[in-house]
Amino acid sequence: MIALSCSKDYDLQKSIFIPDESFPNLPAYSEWGYNTFGAYFDRDLFIYDDYEIPAKVINTGGKTSFILRGKKGGADYFSQEKNMSVSFDLYGFNPSTYQDLVMLNDSVIDLTSPLCRIKIKIDTAESEASILNGNITFRRVQNLLVDKQNTEVIVSGTFEFQTFFKNEPVSCTNGRFDVGIGNDNFFKY
Repeated sequence: MIALSCSKDYDLQKSIFIPDESFPNLPAYSEWGYNTFGAYFDRDLFIYDDYEIPAKVINTGGKTSFILRGKKGGADYFSQEKNMSVSFDLYGFNPSTYQDLVMLNDSVIDLTSPLCRIKIKIDTAESEASILNGNITFRRVQNLLVDKQNTEVIVSGTFEFQTFFKNEPVSCTNGRFDVGIGNDNFFKY
């Protein structure tokens, strides 16, 4: 559990980029609620941006979607940035509130399981991915207290997978996330 004494909730919304030593285009893995994520999608950068909420959790219809939204591109001179999102859909996991996400702490989810789906969207192209292999690991899921009040849950972990996108095999590697989930980005309906 992390405890802070801070009166400005807005500061919790900002993203803090600390480069990874081995992959400087990606944020370093952290568990401090820096509101960042990053991965390589077929060697192109997929990373959060400062204009959108980097992560949302949506629970509806018997599934919970953990959605990372940002930009693809920019890893090299030739790539062009495009909007991109990846949704990890977990069937049968039904948290009532964002505080219930702590049940994911220290869990590894095999993305080839029939209880998992991944949706990838790049600009206007969207597909439900047929996963060849991969997993998402929720290494640390912890409550964040501000002035002794539970403000959000920090969700940190890693992911990687191989799939098909637009009928072509692709891989997502070196994925990591460290995001805060609270009332503004947890939805249950």
